[in-house]
Amino acid sequence: MDGRIFKYKLDFYYKSVIVYMLFLIAYMMMNGVFFAKQFSDLYHDPIIYISILFVLYTLFILLKNAVKAKELIFENDKFIIKNRFGQREILFTDVINLKFSRERKYGGNRKGSIRRVRIKLKDRKRYLRIRLSEFQDEKKLLNEFKNLTKSVFAKEKSEQH
Repeated sequence: MDGRIFKYKLDFYYKSVIVYMLFLIAYMMMNGVFFAKQFSDLYHDPIIYISILFVLYTLFILLKNAVKAKELIFENDKFIIKNRFGQREILFTDVINLKFSRERKYGGNRKGSIRRVRIKLKDRKRYLRIRLSEFQDEKKLLNEFKNLTKSVFAKEKSEQH
């Protein structure tokens, strides 16, 4: 396969689990050491329950996304949206339009970097939305979609003449 592969990023979830765990450990140590509480007192502390919920929820989302193993694969004539349970091939000829949306900045009409790509397909009423920040090597992925846009517009121009 000569495709360019972009894998789903899990960095955010790893970092979140670590931060929540560090908070939980630090909170338990501070309450246990400085306030000389017994373990049974910590057992009834609602902040510990909330922290454990955050850790478990983030760990669940991390495991769910790691099991799914989402990927975007670009080939010469199509791109593939793939996960562990299946895949969908989208031919470049099926793409009608691509729209890039930017993140709005505070204070006026300034706009930030491109965050999302919306793809209009022949066989689908709604746009297919892909968030670029969810995949590794965001800039190369953006360039792939820009190249796809150029090929779609070149196809439209050739059909008009």
